[in-house]
Amino acid sequence: MTTTFSQPLRRTALVLVTGLTSVGLSLALAAPASAEPSEGWPVSQPVDMLDAVLLLAGVPILLFVVIAAAVYLPALVRGERIAPGAPHVENQWLGGPRKSAGELAGPDAATSEAGGASGRW
Repeated sequence: MTTTFSQPLRRTALVLVTGLTSVGLSLALAAPASAEPSEGWPVSQPVDMLDAVLLLAGVPILLFVVIAAAVYLPALVRGERIAPGAPHVENQWLGGPRKSAGELAGPDAATSEAGGASGRW
C-alpha cells in the first residue's frame, strides 16, 4: 500500500526538514566556538565598551573624513565652488578634447589615412 501526500503537506514537510537541518548544522558547526582555550594560551582581558566603539565606529568615520578631505580640499584650494548646481567649467579634459563632428575627417578612399586608428592586419 502506497501513501501519497498532498502537495501542501509535502511542501510543509520539505520546509520543516530543511529548516531543522540548517538549524542543526549551524549549532553543530558553532559548538567549537564556545570551547575553552587551551591551557598554554593566555587569558584575554575583557574589552572596554568605549574602546570597542572607538575602534568600530571611529575608524570608519575617520577614514570617511580623510577621503572627503582628499577629494574636496584640492578644489577648495583652487577656489572652485563645490556646491551642487555650481556652474561647470567647459574646458575640462575628461575624455579628450571636445571637437565637433565636422572637425574629424572621414576616409575618402580605401588608402585614406583619415579617421580611426589606421589599424593594419
